[in-house]
Amino acid sequence: MPFRVFTVVAVIALAISTWILSTPGRLRQSAQTARRIPHPGYYLTNAVLTDYGIDGAPSVRIQAARIDEVGRGTEVALHDIHVNYTAPGGESWVMSGQRAQIEPDGKAVDVQGDVQLRGVDPNRPGTAIIRSDRMRYDVAEAVASTPDDVQIEFGGESLSARGLVANLQRRTVRLESNVNGRFVR
Repeated sequence: MPFRVFTVVAVIALAISTWILSTPGRLRQSAQTARRIPHPGYYLTNAVLTDYGIDGAPSVRIQAARIDEVGRGTEVALHDIHVNYTAPGGESWVMSGQRAQIEPDGKAVDVQGDVQLRGVDPNRPGTAIIRSDRMRYDVAEAVASTPDDVQIEFGGESLSARGLVANLQRRTVRLESNVNGRFVR
């Protein structure tokens, strides 16, 4: 008999709690709470994005330790990034930094935090290193630029300036202002 009483009480308690939880006011409150919780965007780890040239060969390769969607839009944030560009003449350039954003149309990459642009020409000895706090890479034009202070190192020599435009395809570097350095050979 005590078992039957317990069963009846449990069934009544279940019915009452189901009725309370399924009332229209309670359902609206749950739906509003669900709408307020932000849905996380996507993320990728150890990602590699590759852009191909007209000849079908890889021209730009972007590696990131992590890529996060920013908000619910088309902007993404990259962390621990390396942008590899191979020029038609065989030169290779690698831009690295702590974080970056790719424009929604994919035409430019903005890199920040201890940015280094390293260039190696297989026909010449040495590595050119350009350092800055931030740098922008135009993918279509293969141009790296910054309005900030830059430090250029090549062959044991050093040069500093404010502002830089480096056309990686044409192998040209233009320094904007406050150029300071001395190369003795």
